Amino acid sequence: MFPLARHSLVSTCLIVISVLPASGQEPPPPQATEGAAASADAPFGDFTSSQWRLERLSDNHWRMTGQVEIERDGLKFFADEVELFGDSNRLVASGNVVFAHKDGRISAERVEFDTEKLVGTFTQASGFLSLGPNADRTQFAGQDPDVYFYGDLLEKTSAKEYRLTGGAFTTCVQPTPRWELTSGSVVIKLDDRAVLHNMVLRVKGVPLFYLPYAFYPLQKEQRSTGLLLPTYGSSTLRGQSISNAFFWAMGRSQDATFFHDWFGQTGHGEGVEYRYVAAAGSEGNFRTYLFNQKAAEFTTGGVTSLLPENRAFELTGNASQALPLGLRARARFDYFSDLTTQQLYHGDIYDASRRVRTLGGSINGNWGPYSLSSVFQHNEAFESDDTSIVYGATPRITATLSQQQLFGMPIYGGMVGEYANLLYRDQRGATAVDSSLKRLDVHPSLRIPFSNLSFLTVNSSAAYRLTHYSNSLDPRTGVKSGIPLTRSYFSLRSEVIGPVFTRIFDTPQSAIAERFKHVIEPTFSFEKTSSIDNYEQVVVLTDYSDLIVGGLTRLTYGLTNRLIARERGTGGAQGQTREFLTASIQQTYYDTPAAAQYDIAYASSTQGNVSRVSPVALTVRAAPTRNTNATVRLEQSLTGGGLQSLSISSNARLGTHSVDGSWSRRQLSPLSPIESYLSSRAALSFKEGQMGGDYAISWDIGRGNVVSQTAQLFYNAQCCGLGFEYQAFSYPQISARFPIPADRRMSFTFMLAGLSNFSNFFGSQR
Repeated sequence: MFPLARHSLVSTCLIVISVLPASGQEPPPPQATEGAAASADAPFGDFTSSQWRLERLSDNHWRMTGQVEIERDGLKFFADEVELFGDSNRLVASGNVVFAHKDGRISAERVEFDTEKLVGTFTQASGFLSLGPNADRTQFAGQDPDVYFYGDLLEKTSAKEYRLTGGAFTTCVQPTPRWELTSGSVVIKLDDRAVLHNMVLRVKGVPLFYLPYAFYPLQKEQRSTGLLLPTYGSSTLRGQSISNAFFWAMGRSQDATFFHDWFGQTGHGEGVEYRYVAAAGSEGNFRTYLFNQKAAEFTTGGVTSLLPENRAFELTGNASQALPLGLRARARFDYFSDLTTQQLYHGDIYDASRRVRTLGGSINGNWGPYSLSSVFQHNEAFESDDTSIVYGATPRITATLSQQQLFGMPIYGGMVGEYANLLYRDQRGATAVDSSLKRLDVHPSLRIPFSNLSFLTVNSSAAYRLTHYSNSLDPRTGVKSGIPLTRSYFSLRSEVIGPVFTRIFDTPQSAIAERFKHVIEPTFSFEKTSSIDNYEQVVVLTDYSDLIVGGLTRLTYGLTNRLIARERGTGGAQGQTREFLTASIQQTYYDTPAAAQYDIAYASSTQGNVSRVSPVALTVRAAPTRNTNATVRLEQSLTGGGLQSLSISSNARLGTHSVDGSWSRRQLSPLSPIESYLSSRAALSFKEGQMGGDYAISWDIGRGNVVSQTAQLFYNAQCCGLGFEYQAFSYPQISARFPIPADRRMSFTFMLAGLSNFSNFFGSQR
């Protein structure tokens, strides 16, 4: 959400003033005649100058008049009149005074400067400075990224301290700037701090907001400490809102952002985001937020609902850390304390619908063919505020030997061993049923590639699996017995691709490609699992490996057609190839019908869906251009279930414009309800990012409910811009937790070129 390079309101002004020391250190020109070069005994150093007249008023007092021009080390100084006082090392310049260098220029009506102490004053000073090549030019509508400033009085009080009185700055370098920041006075200590008094943001001369006092640490890095531009919003639920943030550049490799959100009707929240980069591959990002909800009443259709007082917090983050001995540690947090707060306030459809909170971490390492990992994961999936299922592993330790060639023969062997303490607790109010258990698993395997021909590939494998469980089910009652269980079985698997048929078509007249290749790939796989007498006694938690049905023979057969296009090359070079169209069809036969409900290769597989054959799965993917593609997948039952699953997704890119969308439909049986969902987003950008917008929709068609619609617009002029967002968000009316059926949200942001802005912690759908 926040880029590493971040500018505050004040830091941009300080960049402008930081060029003044180089200007102020210009010593006066030497004693010389009109238009002459400096003499060897000149008291103020060696300069070249022209078109001026020198007068010696006394032994230590010189005056230069005319078009005075002094140049030294890339710095230029211009004035109508310059007086030099040798006994006091003082320079006084007046009349169209200009200091200029490669990064900008400063003008003043009068300058008094001590050439020894390097302090002085600039009266009626103004100037501009380029922000450099690293500035985001899209914020300046493609124009040069410059900063303009002015002040009644600019004082250099020490080597590192300045004071600007009655001044302002802006990145809108125009004869009449659209916006500017004015301040009664600014005291700056370079590389230390800046203190501002009576700061006002003015747009078209109209003041927008006022800060009586501000203190900011300063650093040399591109990221600068300071306040970020606030965001104003309004919503049916929250009322009027103002979101503020403060960015702290803590060093080259870490920073923090502090948030405060005020909602007129429902309370306020505070949060912080911390980011760091310790080394290559060692980094982290953490966010935490505390929301204080106050009691509020809402009336809809003559019915008054109460939103109770509540406190909720949220913690998200991830980290990665390189360790000795080739190890790496990772951590991930995605935790919230209150489900209702998630659904009421979050604008992003994923966050608003998220029902699982996670705390996890891992340590893993690889040493040649060997690998070792230890994972800790605690997940909790909510059905309601007081009903949830806790699952995970604390820990899961896995050791792997990747497949290696054995005895110099075309036989490859490998092994996986695992110990896991598996969590599973069903929490319903004050009642909890704990089904957690310990599991030890050993899984050696062999693979034999019988054929690696270009038109025929045959791979066969054999595996043995031995698993010990600390608990089991009673075979008569299906209730956990507390008795340990050991399960073992063998499995054989063969995969065949081919024979592959190909044909090439030359299409010299085609506007799409100069050549097409058509590939037909038959596929076939056979899998046999030995009998497992006690498989119905296995306590199935959330792991697919526990769902193995014994005595199973499974046949999967399919056909894939590929149309590959070679694009026309340019300049005599051969064009690139692209998979233009792919269509595949697949089905599986089970000699044990119960296995059909556990086959993860089919989206319509679910518990209770027992059959000897799977649905027919058809997948079609088309990519007519490199920036356009679409995918369709359907699963059709041949045993009376009809169309069980259909999904369509596509995306297209045309320059800076893009369109993405997906639609899915699912019905597991003719008597079950139809689940249908549509999500889509379109984004447009014009004039090199100067203006544009996007629209996004999430539509639960099966329930007849548009969950969310979001429209965003932005306009960037040369130096400033406007951002507007509107969102309509519908709440699930399944309980009394939601005081209103829907929320209408609006936010408005004023953007200044070169300065960062942000949205509130709950964000919006992007």
